[in-house]
Amino acid sequence: MTSRIRVRTAVLAALVVAGVSGCADTGDDAGAPGSVAGEGPARPGAGGDELVVDALPLEAPVIIDAVPEGLLLTGLSYRPPEDDLWFNDAAGDYLPARATLYGDPALADTLDGPVVLVGTSTGSATIAGPGYEAPGEEVDLGSDLPGRVVPDSDRTWVVLEGNDYTEFVVGRGIDDDELVAAARGADFASATTALAADAVPAGLEPLIAGSAQDRPGSGAGVHMFLRGDGTQVTVNAVRADPRLAALWGFWLEDASGTTVRGNPGSAGDLQGANVGDPDARGRVWAEDGLVISVVVTMGADRDRAGDREQVLDQVVEALRVGTWEEFEALDGEIQSRPPTAVESPCPSDSGYTSGVEGNSRWVFQLAPNPYSSWGEWSTCSFDLTSGGGNGGSVLPPPLGELAVSGFGSGIVGGVAPPGTTRVTVTAVDGSTRDAVLAADGPRPGERVWGTYLPVFPPPGGTAPFTVTAYDAAGAVLATSG
Repeated sequence: MTSRIRVRTAVLAALVVAGVSGCADTGDDAGAPGSVAGEGPARPGAGGDELVVDALPLEAPVIIDAVPEGLLLTGLSYRPPEDDLWFNDAAGDYLPARATLYGDPALADTLDGPVVLVGTSTGSATIAGPGYEAPGEEVDLGSDLPGRVVPDSDRTWVVLEGNDYTEFVVGRGIDDDELVAAARGADFASATTALAADAVPAGLEPLIAGSAQDRPGSGAGVHMFLRGDGTQVTVNAVRADPRLAALWGFWLEDASGTTVRGNPGSAGDLQGANVGDPDARGRVWAEDGLVISVVVTMGADRDRAGDREQVLDQVVEALRVGTWEEFEALDGEIQSRPPTAVESPCPSDSGYTSGVEGNSRWVFQLAPNPYSSWGEWSTCSFDLTSGGGNGGSVLPPPLGELAVSGFGSGIVGGVAPPGTTRVTVTAVDGSTRDAVLAADGPRPGERVWGTYLPVFPPPGGTAPFTVTAYDAAGAVLATSG
């Protein structure tokens, strides 16, 4: 098995480990800033003969035996290392984007001591590092982009900020002046970001360079996503030298180390990682040739800190190495199931429909827009397989008539009048399909409907489709198109 299963976008967001049981030991002193060398379990050091440590092709996938109660397996994929290429170098070659970790080469556990990470982050919704609004001292880094020094929990960032892009040098246990000097000598123009030799803080050396450069996991390897009410768990696993766990573990606030599944690892809050939740918590460890991360985000549920630990422990314990046949069976279950509201990027408090059409797992949702001065209804459609979606608005028709909204993605929907028990959609090729009906609609008795038309948009000058609503006796209530 190499590249026959590609990454499927699951809104978006992995998976992991070999067959040893156990949970993370998160004692009161785990993750305490200011720890010294020798405290906690001895995690794999970052130093070695080779600076670059990249992921290797997986010989067997990781799967989950039992999904914890309250969660749903919503995404599973494998990205081979040769697909993890996005940095275009001067020669025109695409290479993995790597961060470089600097530390004290004398320490057996690199993360016990002072460390500096130099890397980059890209994204539109979230980026690694402190947000643009975070207070910090502006400094001159010899660049056209503004630089800021921003303390954040147990570490300090020096960031160069531009439009939708951040380059950073971040350190723990390093003097601010040394960090600024390091940032002035940082090279962000190559796939492997690095510091100039004369810019490295005293006592540190480059120990490892690898991916991911702005969070634990991501990039190549197995990915699994589990979702629940306000909760998402992301699991990533790669086959790699255990040293990579030091680079991934830097993103967790755990200066001493924590035992995970009987292995020395890191556990704690994520600091500045590109996961979209400032209260995210995770585990990182190496086991049986794999480097693994498990991260839980709780969205707006900031008061559920205890739930994070329980969910993490349950997922970590349920993971194991499986077969590609088991992997494909799990993936097949996901792809053949209509998306639930919990995994949809559309608002799902009302008017929600979904289904499966070929390779497309689609959703359509319609609800009143409380902010519209015209009384419009807001619509949202999304294809979870391709990652494409649209939003729009519809003016409510007179009660008893159909509302119809169609998008270039092939997902169409609307509102059927009171008394509707069936809605059919006839495409330009003459094929007719039954739409999915929601239990509710924007006005009493109405019902939202949605479906997917494989041939869309229609040939020019042809009506796109005809929609018909029927009552329980089969009588036509309304038609449109």
